[in-house]
Amino acid sequence: MAGFSVPISQTDNKAAFVDSDSAAVWLAGQPQANAPAMLASLVAQIQLFNSSITTSRERFKTLEVLRKSIFSVSQECQRRYENKPLPLLPAEQTVLDMTRRLWRSCTVGYLHCLRACLEKDALIMAYSAKVAHRVLACLRMEQMSCYLAGAELDGEFWRNLHSIWASAEQLSVTRDPVEDRLLGETSKSTVSGQYGMVLMLHLARPFTLSRGQFAAATRWLARWREQAAVIDAPDANPKSCCVALNLSQDRPIHDHSRAASVGRWLSVDAVLRKMQQRLELLAKGESPELLKLGSGLTSEACVALLTMLTHNFRYPQNCSTELVAEMVSVNVAAGLENIHRLLGGKGLTEAVTSASHNSRLNHEQIAVFGHFVRDGEAEAENGKFETWQFTHQAPGVLNLFCPTGSVESRLILGGLLAVKLPQHQHCTLAMIGSLFSRIDGGLCVTASLFDGQPKPLIAEARVKPAGKNSRQPAFLLPAGEGGSRAVIVLPAGLPARAVSIRFLDASDQSPMALRLVENLGRGGDIEHWSVAIDS
Repeated sequence: MAGFSVPISQTDNKAAFVDSDSAAVWLAGQPQANAPAMLASLVAQIQLFNSSITTSRERFKTLEVLRKSIFSVSQECQRRYENKPLPLLPAEQTVLDMTRRLWRSCTVGYLHCLRACLEKDALIMAYSAKVAHRVLACLRMEQMSCYLAGAELDGEFWRNLHSIWASAEQLSVTRDPVEDRLLGETSKSTVSGQYGMVLMLHLARPFTLSRGQFAAATRWLARWREQAAVIDAPDANPKSCCVALNLSQDRPIHDHSRAASVGRWLSVDAVLRKMQQRLELLAKGESPELLKLGSGLTSEACVALLTMLTHNFRYPQNCSTELVAEMVSVNVAAGLENIHRLLGGKGLTEAVTSASHNSRLNHEQIAVFGHFVRDGEAEAENGKFETWQFTHQAPGVLNLFCPTGSVESRLILGGLLAVKLPQHQHCTLAMIGSLFSRIDGGLCVTASLFDGQPKPLIAEARVKPAGKNSRQPAFLLPAGEGGSRAVIVLPAGLPARAVSIRFLDASDQSPMALRLVENLGRGGDIEHWSVAIDS
């Protein structure tokens, strides 16, 4: 038997349902409008059901009855934590934790059935492929919940994944097609395809992908997953791309720290060929829609994403988030206005607006305390740093770690940071290229540094459609020694909304003869442009 264990909860309570008929009756009596309440009820009842004694066939039938409602409730709750800034708010984190618990409880339920298949239980042996497929589908849904919330998967997840694959090999059902429309992808897939899909989503480095990129990559891999293959030994062809696995480890891919005790290889050659074919056709002018790449990304964005996925598959990274010993403290600031103040910027009207919004609070504070509560006011005026840990990943790239509970800012992928390295006298701007929360709640960030010492500006924009003027923080990065143009960092979307923009020096409000030339890229809350200096 494969090396997974099925935990049995010890409880004196009885499950609200013990068979498929009572499960259907229980579901009919649940309030469908309140998804979080339904989520909590499902988790409690499935955990109780997992501890009840019933036949393997009836257990499987009951889980199948519940499955549609489980998917529906999970998807409804997903919007409460999907693509939110990190760290999640307590209410968002609670829904994510409950959703993960729901899918983990479903995994345990189906693992009971899979164990019965391995023990050659005649009541369920005929459903071996479907049972193994269902367990992997539960893990896939947990994986999607975590990736959409920017959360790390734990070792138990990966250990269960590999053990289920080993069980499917033992049952000889890895290539049996199973119908499953609830996943919202292809109508049929195999255990091999689902196992490969979980691993390829990891290889895609989801915490570096924008919402649109991740959605597109998931659709593409769902169509190509059956092209991946798990093999016993790597292909001898030096051009072949095979990723080492160790089925006895609690990691997605083999970390090579020791010899693999239960070694396999994931061959992604055929998937890479699919990507290369589409890159070639896009270069010839074919549209993404014609190539079945969807309409969510432009041709240029599809080329960028396919190129990125190809690189990530060929040069895989493990999921280890262990902190290295040489990490040292560094001052980090987030938020455009906060960074603007830290660099000495003044003159933003938002500070006045914010004060007017707080007038009611001020009156209440006077009534209660007899004065304004101004703790940290000087820090707010001057900007505020947070103390993180960092190490260099590569020239111009930092690995940053923020322990749980020590970050006040909420971060987004592509967001702007100001970093003051120990050896530097001034701040350097950086853009978040990877962002996720660890199991312990700490944040892991990879940030790419901009060149040059930033100068704070004010972008005074006349914004459509009202035509009102607004003042936004901006930053000027000087031209490099190699002849590169100066760069301006702006709030995302501002140039598209503005009828006109003029730039002011943030220290003395004097006009600056700067003109935007070319959009060089866009992040989560910023975009950066090359700029010309008019004489």
